[in-house]
Amino acid sequence: MMHKILITEDDAVTALYMKQTAQSLGYEVTKIATEAEEAIELSKSEKPDLVLMDISLPGEIDGIKAADIIIEENGIPVIYVTGNSDNETMQRAISSNTYGYILKPVRKEQMYTMVEMTLHRHKLEKELIKRENQLKELNEQLEEKVAERTRELSVNNQRLEQEVDRRKAIEEDLKESLAKEKELGELKSRIVTIISHELKTPLTTILSSAQLIDFHADNKAPSEKIQKHTHSIQRNVQALTELVNDTLFISRADAGKVKLEKTETKVIEYIEKLIDHLKDGLGNGYNFNIKKLSDIPEELMIDTRLLKQILNNLLTNAIKYSPDSKEIDIKVGYMNSELSIEVKDHGIGIPKKDVKLLFQMFHRASNVENIEGTGIGLAIVKKCLDFMDGQINIDSKVGQGSSFTIHFKAQKPDEE
Repeated sequence: MMHKILITEDDAVTALYMKQTAQSLGYEVTKIATEAEEAIELSKSEKPDLVLMDISLPGEIDGIKAADIIIEENGIPVIYVTGNSDNETMQRAISSNTYGYILKPVRKEQMYTMVEMTLHRHKLEKELIKRENQLKELNEQLEEKVAERTRELSVNNQRLEQEVDRRKAIEEDLKESLAKEKELGELKSRIVTIISHELKTPLTTILSSAQLIDFHADNKAPSEKIQKHTHSIQRNVQALTELVNDTLFISRADAGKVKLEKTETKVIEYIEKLIDHLKDGLGNGYNFNIKKLSDIPEELMIDTRLLKQILNNLLTNAIKYSPDSKEIDIKVGYMNSELSIEVKDHGIGIPKKDVKLLFQMFHRASNVENIEGTGIGLAIVKKCLDFMDGQINIDSKVGQGSSFTIHFKAQKPDEE
């Protein structure tokens, strides 16, 4: 089904761009309103599925007031599209009944994500109201039936009790279903918020670097200046790619689509290549100290895709949470057909109360507020180790650093 969208935008060029973008995503744009009052009237007559609302509009009321009226009177979800990101405007937007906002200039991917999530959330909310009404109706019916049955003869008492028990079971099932739907909605909203935040910084850097490249090119600047900004773009594109890959991996893992695929792997050489690749995006100054705790077979049967996910996340975390230290220690051991790899940093450490929660999706330690992150890295590590039938141990002290040690079966090729 093609969803209908009403666009409210007083700038003709921006409105046309938003219309073309929405249509390219498969949506039907019913009308374009240029004032808040017009948007309110069109939402009644056109009955769109969703309204894209500019906040700064001419007339007596702005987009925020118009959105509240449309949501209250017509029950149509509204998403703000605005170039105003000052605190006062954002606080008003957050305090209103809208479903979110998109910052200008509008990007196709962002529009698609916000529109789809909003439509899905709105659908869940309508279903929630429907279920609540059903539950209320069931409760009323139950009370009537109890009142009626209590007047019957004692021979019907047992039948009455069975009916009450059955209805209570239905009520509990409905409550559980509603709770799960609400939890799912909150999780999806949280994912959109976190991923949008993590996308913003590298995209801003990419845009800035691209503009500087144009400037330096026009002014015939030395090639090293242009190269500096191209490297910045490459690093940030890689960061975005890894974020998308992490998100896709979690989706595939939850759907049971990840299969263990072992190949003959030279472990130490593989770890060194991973570190070299990681160094390319870090610059100079980081020391990765690899130490073998025992003799390591030349080759072992390992799923390198999963091992790469694990080590990339552990090494990235070690760097991220060690702002004052450039030393990362890596210890590799092998015993009884089991490979162990320890990644140790000398950074901020993890509070004891947070350690047991680290592998939950989106959980971040209480002492990392000023360090960017999604809180999904260690959850991915745990999922990978589950597929490999492995384990992970944590040893950490606040202010002294953290040590993460993984263990998993890794047999020699001739033992498979």
